[in-house]
Amino acid sequence: MTNGFFITFEGGEGVGKTTQIKHLSERLEKQGHDTVQTREPGGTPHAESIRNLLGDTELGPTWDNESELFMFSAARSMHVKDIIQPALNSGKIVVCDRYTDSTQVYQGIDQGLPDDLMQTAIRYGSKNIYPNLTFILDLPAEEGLRRVKERGIRDHYDEQDEDFYEKIRQGFLSIADKEPERCVIINAMRDEQTIASEIESVTLERLGDV
Repeated sequence: MTNGFFITFEGGEGVGKTTQIKHLSERLEKQGHDTVQTREPGGTPHAESIRNLLGDTELGPTWDNESELFMFSAARSMHVKDIIQPALNSGKIVVCDRYTDSTQVYQGIDQGLPDDLMQTAIRYGSKNIYPNLTFILDLPAEEGLRRVKERGIRDHYDEQDEDFYEKIRQGFLSIADKEPERCVIINAMRDEQTIASEIESVTLERLGDV
């Protein structure tokens, strides 16, 4: 593969993105692909610092919506410049935990920020680099909430109620409905290996390896 390929994983809290990213990256490496695993917000030391500020259980809830959007955008700008763009330019497969769809859902649909502000922040932060393929891991809201409680609270987003989880779920499903060529909905209620096999199959097909 001469050109890079950008894959993102999206979904609400507790859907298993981190686990499936690990599975896919390992399977792609075995197929001979050079992969880069990364996440948002984060990926670089500065962006990870912003992640810690945003997710802090005490400080996180105190950011106003606009400030939170701009912090995400700043973290993304560094992430794209230092990690994503160089990897794609060198022909690697980038597998990223969250990207612009999460901004659309959490800052747009949930927080209700104006669309023109959202799109401007996304455009500048992403430097107009968007995924080739997005997996949206889907769970019923009550199951996502149960899983989060079982694993333990990690940040202030985990502390929300079932209504929040359902709102986020529907936000991602609406994106998938609008962009079916890019987005693939994955039923995350199934066992880990079944999910991983489906994701691998779809990815290899898109890469032209099957």
